[in-house]
Amino acid sequence: MTLNVKLVEVATVPIGLPHKTDLKLSVRGLSRSRLIAADVNYGSNPAEANPEFPSWEGAYSIGVHFNDELSEVFLDSRYYSHPVRKGETHFLYVSDLAHIDFTTPRHTQEVILQQSFMREIADDLEVPHVTSLGRGLYHVTDDPILRRLALQIYPFFNDPETIDPLLADQYMWSLGIYLCAHYGGLAVRRPIRGGLSTWQERIAKEVIEISLVGGIALSELAGICGLRTSQFCHAFKRSTGMAPYQWLKQRRIARAKDLLSNRQMSIAEVALTSGFADQAHLTRTFAHLIGATPGVWRRQILS
Repeated sequence: MTLNVKLVEVATVPIGLPHKTDLKLSVRGLSRSRLIAADVNYGSNPAEANPEFPSWEGAYSIGVHFNDELSEVFLDSRYYSHPVRKGETHFLYVSDLAHIDFTTPRHTQEVILQQSFMREIADDLEVPHVTSLGRGLYHVTDDPILRRLALQIYPFFNDPETIDPLLADQYMWSLGIYLCAHYGGLAVRRPIRGGLSTWQERIAKEVIEISLVGGIALSELAGICGLRTSQFCHAFKRSTGMAPYQWLKQRRIARAKDLLSNRQMSIAEVALTSGFADQAHLTRTFAHLIGATPGVWRRQILS
């Protein structure tokens, strides 16, 4: 057990830090729809803190490590201490956590998987509930899929407002099903092979179109089509060749192109009217998909 530590609380999680150290703790939150995540950086030059996210009760914390480190975990009257390598992932049942002592520099991305969502996944798939993940209340694994999934959302910590509710939902359903199936014994059925019916595809596209500004939850789209969420994801991609969020992003770009044809509208106005968080968000997405910034593209078509 680490001696002479001071306790700080992050989202109801007590963290012990050595009194005599030049290291600083910074926590950046990312919360949208079902996605609750944190970038936890205990080092010499961490990013600016952004600690506004819900508490982590009744949940597992799935943490991908960005460097080698050693922490001491006090959980359900038991003590855990062993090195964790860069790229490895820890599973920690937060509800039974007494506290964690950071004894070395540490940088992790934590995604919170709530037990209520684990039950929702099982109900959606019409299979028995998953009650736990992995081996006990705390363990470490080396899983390249979890590393790749972590990197998908990491850039959003720099600009949390740009993550769309539909993307957050899509991400959590993919991550949740993977975790419950591979670490919780979830009896996943074979995916639905068929696509959406004509009316389902039409109404899904229409609802996405009127939701470009503000976004829409994945469960809402599924409910409108009379499908379970997991069914809808498979069927939509089968019918359109794209996941729901990719379709939404393409439609936002299409609207932005239409609006850019109007010389009277500023690029900042185009961004907000197309459903982007701000002009910078539009510029990044537009340049990535079209190969030119909105300003350059506008000059080309209006010249």
